Amino acid sequence: MAHPRSAVAAIVIALLLLVSAALLVAQQLSNSVTRDFVFDIPQGENLVSVTDRLYEQGDLPVQPLLFKYLGLLTERDGPILAGQYQVEAGMTAAALLNLFRSGDVIQYRVTFPEGWTLGNWRTALANAPGLAGTIADMDERQIAEALDVSGPVEGWLFPDTYQYVQGDTDMDLLKRALQRMRSVIDMEWSARNESVELTSPYEALILASIIEKETGLAEDRAKIASVFHNRLAIGMRLQSDPTVIFGMGSNFDGDLKRRHLKTDTPYNSYTRYGLPPGPICSPGRAAIKAALAGSSHPYLYFVAMGDGRSYFSEDLEEHNRAVDRYQRQAH
Repeated sequence: MAHPRSAVAAIVIALLLLVSAALLVAQQLSNSVTRDFVFDIPQGENLVSVTDRLYEQGDLPVQPLLFKYLGLLTERDGPILAGQYQVEAGMTAAALLNLFRSGDVIQYRVTFPEGWTLGNWRTALANAPGLAGTIADMDERQIAEALDVSGPVEGWLFPDTYQYVQGDTDMDLLKRALQRMRSVIDMEWSARNESVELTSPYEALILASIIEKETGLAEDRAKIASVFHNRLAIGMRLQSDPTVIFGMGSNFDGDLKRRHLKTDTPYNSYTRYGLPPGPICSPGRAAIKAALAGSSHPYLYFVAMGDGRSYFSEDLEEHNRAVDRYQRQAH
């Protein structure tokens, strides 16, 4: 039979060991990450492999067994979710587990300005960090098929800033931009000026794209739109340089010459009447609104003044004087 004193001593020792272990665990759990870093969790990875990778790279603030045990104890909080996480210095083991279960992954942004062409979009998408590339080897027809667009994709992508996470694809962003443009053009078409002589939302998109490219100053947009509406109304050629440039494609070297204006393409609005067959860029909402507002000015001509503004004229004589003043003299 054990002596009472021996039993008490054993209990005391056991309690001391338990207290020591508890203190050690508490001390471990108070430890924190010592640096900021990005941690990727692939789809299907579990607590064990996440723990092992953190430990191997020296970023686990507690012993691996304790981290796994803590994860099991708190598994009711949910599973670890795939994604790219921003880990910050000072995070404890519990904070790490909360982060990996939150789905609060790193958000990236890419901006597509008004007036960009599909080629500009493709370049930006190819250079966007964390975005999976799927369209690099696709031509425009293949992209159109993937987006379920009948005809050219040009003009159907709404310019804006889009957020995405690692693992999203360039096609995902294109689909979102297409959905936005369809929503915007439908909304603006339903609110259009009924006097506008455009037969479809697509024609509005075409005209808006030309207005977008021609507008150097926001306050001139309505006047530029009026010029094109007025020309369309009387059967006058639009004579827009950006349409000529777009029709030249890769042959344009940055210097538009008089012979280019006389070289016929489907997009040359100097040689052909009416709207070109498709948009020449992605117009913003303001340009779309201007295209659907109709004419609010009597002008038929405008010329760039060299400072972002345009000079507007009602007749050719006045326009020629403006050209002499602002362009010919400048050369």
